[in-house]
This record gives sequence, structure tokens and C-alpha cells, in this order.
Amino acid sequence: MDKSVENDEKNLSLPMATFLGLFPGVIILLIAFIFSSPMFGINFSIYLSILLAIVLGLIPVELGVLKYFAWKNNKKIKDIILYKEKMPAKKMILPIVIPFVFALAVFMLFAPFELKLWGSLFDFIPDWFKLYKINFNELKYLKITLVLALIFNGFLGPIVEEIYFRGFLLPRMKNLGIFAPFVNSIIFSVYHFFSPWENISRIIAISPIAYTVWKHKDLRLDIITHCSLNTLSVIGLIISVIK
Repeated sequence: MDKSVENDEKNLSLPMATFLGLFPGVIILLIAFIFSSPMFGINFSIYLSILLAIVLGLIPVELGVLKYFAWKNNKKIKDIILYKEKMPAKKMILPIVIPFVFALAVFMLFAPFELKLWGSLFDFIPDWFKLYKINFNELKYLKITLVLALIFNGFLGPIVEEIYFRGFLLPRMKNLGIFAPFVNSIIFSVYHFFSPWENISRIIAISPIAYTVWKHKDLRLDIITHCSLNTLSVIGLIISVIK
């Protein structure tokens, strides 16, 4: 490994790693709020607004941070992305399938009950900003919403997130030792400011995925798992709408 890259891995303190993890989430939240808020006259659904926030916020901001750190170290973006070891294809199956099935079970079995656990804590959030309040059968721009969801929520968004959170931030949290993937998962979950009522289930579901790439040093594992989970969610939504 290049010594400069190895040294760069250790440069992020926990406050800096937390800031870099949460900052894009603030931008995503603001963009989603602007597009979905009735007071601005746009009044898109919160789901479509989040998709637009992925396009206008998540992807450019996270790639922009990577570009900045690459420029600062006189490197290209690909040079500061770590965990690029290549596992044999056959050995990739279990490290993908096991975290995928576990995360799917958590989201299906626990997530529906988590909102009740929070009680009235999130009542201050207006109904038009709550994803679980959406009636997709009544959505305007439904077709374009589903197409954008498949492209940006199913693939491009998760790919950029995994490169950013697990390929860039996680290797630079080595000072946390074995707790690094768990802390990384907490930061990643909280970064979804638009759905705080899912933080417990999201942390539980995502942690094994983070530990998988931390152990095997192959970022492809997390990218495939994350994209598969999101794509399955979008496909399930499409099926429920066209019934």
C-alpha cells in the first residue's frame, strides 16, 4: 500500500468523521424540504423530493468531498478510496447473502414496530414530510418518480454512499478499532435526517454490512448488498402500485 494513503487513513478524528458523514445529510434534508414544502409552492411528494435530493445533493456533495480530499493529497479520487481487494467470486456469495438476508429481515420485521417505540417524539414533523404517510396510488408524477427511484435509489445513490462511507470514511476511523464499523453505521443512519424514526432498525440492519467490508476489505460486497436492498424495495413499491 502507498505510504501516503496508509497515513491518510489515520487522519480523521471522530468529530471530523462525524462531520463529514452528517454534512451531506444536512444538504439532502434541505433540498428535500424545499422540493416537498407547500410553503415554497413546489409541493412534490417527499419521496420524489428525496430522489431529487439524491441527484442534486447526495451525489455531487459526496463526490465533491472526495474530490477535495484527493486534490488536497495530490491524488485522484480512485486513489483515496480504499478496501479495493478483490475476493474470488465464489467467496463473495456468503458475505453478500448473509448481511442481505439479515438486513431484509430487520427492515421487514422490526422497522414497522420502531415508529411505535418512538411514541410522539417525531410528531413535530409535518405529515407531508413523512415517508410512511405517502399514498403512492395518489402521487403526481408517479411514473417519473418510479424511474428515478430505480436509477438513483436503486443504484447510483447507494454506490456513491458506499464509496463515501465505507470506501473513504470507514478506513480512516481505524483509531476506533473493532467499533469502527458500528460507529460508521450510526453516522450513516443518522445522516438520513429525513427518516429519524428508522434509526434503530437501520443501525441494526446496516452494521453487519459495514463489518463485512471492514473484515474482507472488498468494497464490492457492500455495494452489491446495498444496491440489492434498495432495488428490491423499489421493485416492491412498483409491484404494489401496479396491482
